[in-house]
Amino acid sequence: MEYPSFVAIDASSYEDSAHPVAIAWSLADGTVKTTLIQPDDDWDDWDFALEDLHGISQDTLYQMGETGWSVIRELEADLDQPFLLADHAERCELLLEKLYDAYGKESSIEIGACQAEPGLDMLGEWYEDTNFWHQPCDERIRLLLFKWNESKDH
Repeated sequence: MEYPSFVAIDASSYEDSAHPVAIAWSLADGTVKTTLIQPDDDWDDWDFALEDLHGISQDTLYQMGETGWSVIRELEADLDQPFLLADHAERCELLLEKLYDAYGKESSIEIGACQAEPGLDMLGEWYEDTNFWHQPCDERIRLLLFKWNESKDH
């Protein structure tokens, strides 16, 4: 079975000035890849309250995160097509753009709303009911894969 490619990104805050702190994406075989992202020198936005939600501190990012450029290269190498479905398309697009901008690059990746995918149109309401938005990005990807697979069984 071939899965669609999903992406989810955790941010430093809910503000427009937020930067990506972690990213997860899925491969066609259903494998989930995830990594922490070291902040760029210009990224200083941080909401300490979110540390409780995503469990990521600034120190953790600097110690265990990958450079944004490494993340970009790995993501692009993994993509069969430059199209990803996101749990929150507009937010993911903004954060991905910020990642590329930090390296003077322009993204060729197109982000679509996973709710537009047949069988996943009910996700918006389900997300709200389960408070799923507050799960780490890799957990959101695993659940998107599960829900997509479940929709194909019916």
